[in-house]
Amino acid sequence: MMKIGEIFLPDDQDFRQFKIDCTTDQGWTVCYDKSSCRVSTKKNSLSQFDVLRIQSEFQGISSELLYDVIHDGEFRQTWDTAMLEGYEICSVLPNSDIGYYSIKSPPPFKNRDFVTQRCWLDLGRNSEKYIINHSVNHLREPPRKNCIRGISYLTGYLIIPSGPSSCIFYYMTQSDPGGSLPAWLVNKISKVLAPKLMKRLAKACTKYDKWKAKNQPSHKPWLYPEQMTVARYNPNEIGTFDVNETLTTSANTGEASVGENTVEIDTYMKDD
Repeated sequence: MMKIGEIFLPDDQDFRQFKIDCTTDQGWTVCYDKSSCRVSTKKNSLSQFDVLRIQSEFQGISSELLYDVIHDGEFRQTWDTAMLEGYEICSVLPNSDIGYYSIKSPPPFKNRDFVTQRCWLDLGRNSEKYIINHSVNHLREPPRKNCIRGISYLTGYLIIPSGPSSCIFYYMTQSDPGGSLPAWLVNKISKVLAPKLMKRLAKACTKYDKWKAKNQPSHKPWLYPEQMTVARYNPNEIGTFDVNETLTTSANTGEASVGENTVEIDTYMKDD
């Protein structure tokens, strides 16, 4: 399986293991379960933050449509209000790249960013689809002053079709956002923001076809790798990844002392 900081060349067994982790309930604690959305957490040995898993059922949305929406970075800018910046740095394989992604945090918390290698697998129409990532150190994207560099040990999406126009969606992340986030914020993310994100994602799917028809409708490099335009990765640009150094550098942010009543968490991701 992938190791933090290492360029990863996945095989079918790696994706099968991710599916097992997403669909097996043993060891998970359910913290939210309603409106076809279930949020669960699980303890882990790599981080003080629990592994987070979201399971959601989408009706009227095919697995192919959802897969396109998740992959399409340009479209994401139109619906993901938490996203600040996102782009590909280089390609690794026809089904893998290294990219940068930064996300907005509710004030007064500092924004977070990640540099990750993504790998994806599409088993065909009406079949399962996977996207997984983990953090690497690309030397062209060192930590920035205005963001705290987070760590993704393993984050991914699994889409399982349940019909020609319906699917079951899994999102699972084993990660550390760095800094010193208080426990109450992590709890809020699990119970408040995660369900809102699923609603926003479902709404984005209903708008995608119309948007895509006006924005390079045939350009889908995640389906047609010959369309990838970023340069191939250079092994000399991949640095070592020191987890302890990354977390220590961002530890003293004063975030742990922020009180829950001082943050308008419910307005951070307003419903449209």
